[in-house]
Order: sequence, then structure tokens, then C-alpha cells
Amino acid sequence: MDAATVEFSAKGLAGGRTAQIAEIAGTNQRMIYAYFGNKDGLFDAVLEHNILLAQTAVAFDVHDLPGYAQQVFDFYRANPHFVRLEMWQTLERPDAMATMPAIKSSLDRKVMALEEALAAGIVSAALPAEQLLDLILTLAHGQPMNAGNAAGWTDDQRRALAVGVATLTGQTPRSTQ
Repeated sequence: MDAATVEFSAKGLAGGRTAQIAEIAGTNQRMIYAYFGNKDGLFDAVLEHNILLAQTAVAFDVHDLPGYAQQVFDFYRANPHFVRLEMWQTLERPDAMATMPAIKSSLDRKVMALEEALAAGIVSAALPAEQLLDLILTLAHGQPMNAGNAAGWTDDQRRALAVGVATLTGQTPRSTQ
């Protein structure tokens, strides 16, 4: 998984080579196909593994959505290869996440929590829960022009993210530090 993450993050699905992945991993290329079926299967497994890591690394808190967004931002800033991997997924396999039950389930739980927060008045009802979650995650993943360099994301961008999410949600950021 680590070797495939490095290869696919750098080169995407089309550019990634299973021979290179096998060499880095110290395994036989045929074993990749035995376990994953094909390169697409390996890419999807890498994508799912990494997205679930990101989703479990940050606790979803409907009471502090600006803080949640900043934590997502911090996670991706510390792990820039995740951002690149998701960019490749968006370009080459845009429907992949919809077919991954664990990811879909995690997102569905967040949407349900947001729906409850909307109903309770914890979050502004200006947007439906699913759209709100999409926007928060889009903002937290950084500006597309510098997404390839997530390690270079700035503290000013992090503060602006908290203000932007606070504006979307009607919440006051607990801290923009």
C-alpha cells in the first residue's frame, strides 16, 4: 500500500506503473494482480485506505465546523500526498468514492449529523447538509492552484478557512489560531 500510495500520488492511475510499485514494495508484480485484480483495483484500494485514514484522523464536530475544517486542513498539510491522490482520483476515477461502501458510510454519517445540527439550529439552514459538507471539505482541501503543494499551505489560508466555514455555517470560530 505504501509503495502504491507513493506511485499513484506522484503519477496518478494512468501514469503509475505496477512494475515500479512491485519493485519498491519488494514483491512480484503478479502478486499485485492476484490481490487486486488489476491496476484500477489497486488504485481504488489505495484511495479507500488513504481516505479512510484521513476521515478517521479528524473527529467530525458539528458544534465546531470551522475547527473541524482547520483540522482537516492541518491533516492534509501534513500529508500532501493525500491531496495529490485525491486530485488524481477526481481526474481519473471521479465516481470511485461513490462505490466504496466504507467511505460512503462515513460521509453519510457526517451528513446525518449535519442534518440533525441544522434541525437543532446549531448550523445555519442556508444550505442542505450534503452541500454544506461538500463545501467545507472542498475549502479544507485547499485552493486548487496550490493543492499539489499542500505542505506549502499557509497559516493565513488556515485562518481564512475558519472564517469561510464560520460564514457558511453561522458558527463562530472557537479559534483561528
